[in-house]
Amino acid sequence: MTLDAEFAKQTTDLITQTLELYKTAGASPRVGETWDCANVGDFLCGFFVGEMVGSALSAFQIVHKREPTAEEHMEIVELVESYSKEIKEFFNKFN
Repeated sequence: MTLDAEFAKQTTDLITQTLELYKTAGASPRVGETWDCANVGDFLCGFFVGEMVGSALSAFQIVHKREPTAEEHMEIVELVESYSKEIKEFFNKFN
């Protein structure tokens, strides 16, 4: 693993805390209509994953003052993917 342990921990905390916020807030009843999507849960799941990866990549740039390497980028994606079961279980409720 090329990511430093502190950054990996902060990213993991970001994922878990943000997922808890989504669980508390729920979803707008207009999502399907606004974004013209049949499977609201799938849309929200993709949105959440993109938000987590994008936020972690931005944080990486701020912390390290450089772009992540391809390997670091993939490690960030893998951190998000390690929560795939919990993420999918929550967002499937909206399908």
